[in-house]
Amino acid sequence: MNHVTLLIQTTLEPDGVLVATIDMAGRTMNVFSAGLMDALDALMDRVDSDAAVQSVVLTSGKSSFLAGADLVMVRGFCDSARSSTHDQMFEMCGRLGRQLVRLEASAKPWVAAVNGLALGGGLELALACRVRLVADDPRIQLGVPEVRWGLLPGAGGTQRLPRLAGFEAAMDLLTSGRSLTPADAVHLGIVARAVPAGELLEEARAAARALHGQPYDANAKFPQIAQADVPAHSDATARAVASRHGISQENFDLYPAYSSIVDSVLKGAHLPLDQATAVEMNQFLRLMFSPVAGRMVRTLFLERLRAERELAAPAGVRIERLGVGTISAAHNAWTQALVRLKLPQSPDDSLPADTLELFDAQGGRHRVAPRVLGVAPDTATPGLPLAVLAPAGPYGRVLEIVGADDACAAALAALAARLWSLPWRTPGPVSVLQRLRGLPLPEQAQVALQCAAQPGAGDAAFLDVAACLAGLTPAWTGGPLTWAAAENEASPA
Repeated sequence: MNHVTLLIQTTLEPDGVLVATIDMAGRTMNVFSAGLMDALDALMDRVDSDAAVQSVVLTSGKSSFLAGADLVMVRGFCDSARSSTHDQMFEMCGRLGRQLVRLEASAKPWVAAVNGLALGGGLELALACRVRLVADDPRIQLGVPEVRWGLLPGAGGTQRLPRLAGFEAAMDLLTSGRSLTPADAVHLGIVARAVPAGELLEEARAAARALHGQPYDANAKFPQIAQADVPAHSDATARAVASRHGISQENFDLYPAYSSIVDSVLKGAHLPLDQATAVEMNQFLRLMFSPVAGRMVRTLFLERLRAERELAAPAGVRIERLGVGTISAAHNAWTQALVRLKLPQSPDDSLPADTLELFDAQGGRHRVAPRVLGVAPDTATPGLPLAVLAPAGPYGRVLEIVGADDACAAALAALAARLWSLPWRTPGPVSVLQRLRGLPLPEQAQVALQCAAQPGAGDAAFLDVAACLAGLTPAWTGGPLTWAAAENEASPA
């Protein structure tokens, strides 16, 4: 018997295993949206009411499992926080957490067959399942990266991870936002085992069949359910825990996500999961109402994703090969980047030192001056634009394209994609990133305002994205322009 919904396709097998496949049409990845939560509610209603269903295997129809929250939904949360009450936000933002409590406690076991990347809410969905299996592929990433955007995983992540992996291991994941490989996740007890991709569904079906008729038992699911290693909450204890995980006292004060994460874990540790997730949601809302989290979400998540889309190279533009002049020691970061670059490249003594020549698929040739952020600023000329490479940071990397014409900028944007960098185009003649480097925030804001007002400066929001990704402006500010706007709003008229 085959049942198909718009977002979750289901197949009920003769042995009572319902295989539910999340597959959001028109998207490269599945993400949690209001529509997907509606589909999950409908699926749970069917599982509870259909006597023929004895268990559920949950997987994805895409190469990834589930990547987190939908951009539109996150933007809606941020907008709603400006005017909604705490109770209204609790009802809206806490919906997924309540769903996962229901899914977890189901008398009919749910088994997650994680066939690809599972981040944020995607991993939280898997954690709510009674058993979790993952494809044995080291490229798969599992994690809760929300701290990088000033938030915490608000659908049970701060509660289930410590109960599965133990307090210290969970705090490391929650406060760093780092991802795990399948092997690491197995080692920590977050998933039961990693199996070859071709065997994943069958293994998950077998695990589900073995649980038929067995009621949910939290003690059986969570090896660390007693949480004896979790200390009692106090402000001093929270600071000590954060410090033990590499968070300075200054950052603990500047980034409220750290204290909210630690408080959520400590305060929820000895509560039943439905109550613990309510504790977690109150900490999540503390962040949603915080100006810091709002700035970080907008710049480092919403605007960054928009920048990645809008600044990408035009369709069909790609680099075929590179000619490389002698790269000086001052620009060694470029030498290292070129070594890792999987593109044909050849030394060219006819090129001036510290010069690249890009050959694109359309037959174009573009000479550029590769520069590294931190080296004394150069001035671009119409014939030799700059390609300023910033260091890789926790939010990514920026390649600032300075003084290039449209064709050269498109070629450099294609190169930036191969370098896993955001291509940010500025009119020149001097690098904006170089001008911002080392300045205190008020002076950064002044320079940023001047640069944003230049003809051809592009979207001002992308200046904030670039400044934060390059590590020039602290992430808590949301960028120099966002910080300046907040300061202006806070100043008395």
